[in-house]
Amino acid sequence: VKDLIPNSEYYFRVKAVNKIGGGEYLELRNPIIAEDPKQPPDPPVDLEVHNPTSKSVTLTWKPPLFDGGSKIMGYIIEKLAKGKDRWERCNDYLVPLLTYPVKGLEEGKEYQFRVRAENAAGISEPSRITPFVKAVDPTEAPKVFLAAKLQSGLEVKRGDEIILEAHISGSPYPSIIWLKNDEVVRPEEIKKRVTTYTRKKKESVLSIRDSIRADHGTFTIKVENDHGVAKASCEVNVLDTPGPPVNFVFEDVRKNSVICKWEPPLDDGGSEILNYVLEKKDNTKAEMGWVTVSSTLRHCKFHVTKLIEGKEYLFRVFAENRVGSGPPCVSKPMTAKDPFSPPDPPNKPDVQDVTSNSMVVKWNEPKDNGSPIIGYWIEKREINSTHWARVNRNLVNALEIKVEGLLEGLTYVFRVCAENAAGPGKFSPPSDPKTAQDPIIVPGPPSCPEVKDKTKSSVALAWKPPQKDGGSPIKGYIVEMQDEGSTDWKKVNEGDKLFPTCECVIPNLKELRKYRFRVKAVNAAGESEPSPATSEIPVQDILEEPEIFLDIGAQDFLSCRAGTTIKIPAVIKGRPVPKTFWEFEGKAKTTAKVEATDTRSVIIIPECNRSHSGRYSITAKNKAGQKTVHIRVNVLDVPGPPKDLKVSDITRGSCKLSWKMPDDDGGDRIRGYVIEKRTIDGKAWTKVNANCGSTSFVVPDLISGQEYFFRVRAENRFGVGPPAETIQRTTARDPIHPPDPPIKLKIGLVTKNTVSLTWKPPKNDGGAPVTHYNVE
Repeated sequence: VKDLIPNSEYYFRVKAVNKIGGGEYLELRNPIIAEDPKQPPDPPVDLEVHNPTSKSVTLTWKPPLFDGGSKIMGYIIEKLAKGKDRWERCNDYLVPLLTYPVKGLEEGKEYQFRVRAENAAGISEPSRITPFVKAVDPTEAPKVFLAAKLQSGLEVKRGDEIILEAHISGSPYPSIIWLKNDEVVRPEEIKKRVTTYTRKKKESVLSIRDSIRADHGTFTIKVENDHGVAKASCEVNVLDTPGPPVNFVFEDVRKNSVICKWEPPLDDGGSEILNYVLEKKDNTKAEMGWVTVSSTLRHCKFHVTKLIEGKEYLFRVFAENRVGSGPPCVSKPMTAKDPFSPPDPPNKPDVQDVTSNSMVVKWNEPKDNGSPIIGYWIEKREINSTHWARVNRNLVNALEIKVEGLLEGLTYVFRVCAENAAGPGKFSPPSDPKTAQDPIIVPGPPSCPEVKDKTKSSVALAWKPPQKDGGSPIKGYIVEMQDEGSTDWKKVNEGDKLFPTCECVIPNLKELRKYRFRVKAVNAAGESEPSPATSEIPVQDILEEPEIFLDIGAQDFLSCRAGTTIKIPAVIKGRPVPKTFWEFEGKAKTTAKVEATDTRSVIIIPECNRSHSGRYSITAKNKAGQKTVHIRVNVLDVPGPPKDLKVSDITRGSCKLSWKMPDDDGGDRIRGYVIEKRTIDGKAWTKVNANCGSTSFVVPDLISGQEYFFRVRAENRFGVGPPAETIQRTTARDPIHPPDPPIKLKIGLVTKNTVSLTWKPPKNDGGAPVTHYNVE
């Protein structure tokens, strides 16, 4: 029978035929499958052993050359320990692949292996038996090689990622340590920029993200197992702009030039310094910017010219490499001037030998500041004039000069300056005034003394100097006093203890006694006539009512933020020294700190809050009277909670909130209100609006049937205050009204004691299902 379809089932029947006809058919009872005959497969081939360890080996093989006419379902692996005669099966289930790891071996023993193939027809003969394999771990010293691109080092720009790859081998597999400059790299200490990981089980990778200049150096990978240690290193250079040059100094400073010198940066940024940029700035004018002197300097020295004499300059220098320009090194200020300077000013001249038309002016030689003094210039000025006049037409080489041609009776002062090769220096201080007049006389009398102050044991006097000093400066003054009922004048101070100024305090007087005082002026010629005497002055304390001055910007109102410190300083005056105390709203302020002296009192309230707002008063009191000053303090804070929060006009999708303004607006105008909602099951508050300017708001977008809580917070320019919350839950649903009356009431069957009624429901149920009907 030919032309059958493979794997199809067929029935067959046969009948005999003679010349009379055909007989009955003989049929097969069971169908026949059209398929080739099956037999067990050939044995697998090329069985090999790989990667033996102390516990396992890996077997690989190739499928049989002939599968026996049926698909190979899998393989059976068997092992035979040396010295035994029985093969053991290694796998519980057929192995579908052409490799299998045999585990559970005993360390040190030797094994042989074979493999059988199985198909639907049966199991094949075993494959060729492997040689004996000993169950021991392989030994191999570790090896490590950096990727080829790293052999000559790695160079990256700052901010790029550094990736170092190393290929590793060895058995057992070695441990791995990365080092930088012989120190272990610890990723956790470098803010997670550094990571190390193993790739493909034979590669270790070190990655540094966002590289910085400090990451440059020698990176080494060290691998180690029981059979040795291996290392591989790579020089990593992170390119960056160079650091600032250092040690900026000036040489050969002149009035119009200077030589600038510096040293290269301590860090060149990993790249050769290409050149330097030198800039200058006029330091006397803040608005002037930096001006480039040269941008192509190859060396660390440059002669700067065309400076302006006397101006102060700043210089700065940048280093540039192929990455860019680094930060500058800024010099100290430098003034363009020659190494020597004009002489110092002489000391104050001394005027001698005064006559009615001439005076002799003398001075000492000042410091020449590096250049010899070639002479002096002398100037004079009449005491009541502002103009200085040159005395000499030519330089004076001596240390004195006789000035002639003065006008009798006029008072003169003189000054001197020295000159050297750098020019004239500064003038000396003016001499003491001298009047052009012949030999001096005693001065005129001072004015009548005035009482400036007094206590129960002393008197303070002041007077004006005499109108004429007699041609000689007033050396000082003598004060005399006369006791009550006496005609004798007694000197308060002797001539060798003159009062140098026109005032003095006379101590050790008797209380309530009366005294008179007068003053004499003293010059080189002697004592003047006494001044007019004072009237009798009783010795007693002067009483002054207290005065208080608040030492703040606003004398009667002070605003401050909550949480800050309130300081209200007050200056106290009065005699005797007043006693002071502070009050708050008419009561003693016990929580505040008060620091007080005789002339000053400060109240301090740290970390103030709204409760500290109000009127503060300070009172000063002494024998002469009492003074109270008030200041109102306003502590600014966030507003308090709104009042009377109510919910109304509830529908299935909205409701209306209304409230009243807070009792406390925090001291500032309320800008608006923040409205929030929360479902009964939720924990988080959701903002309904950003800001509401009125005291009512319609909350939209409610979910029908959902229950809500609401809260409102007031806001001013200092922030949002505490909330006012609804206590009862609010259900989002339309308002319910009584239903309309039922319609079409009809009377049905009537008996002697019953009646049957029917009707239809109302057209409007009032917003809720009708629950029942009342029949009357």
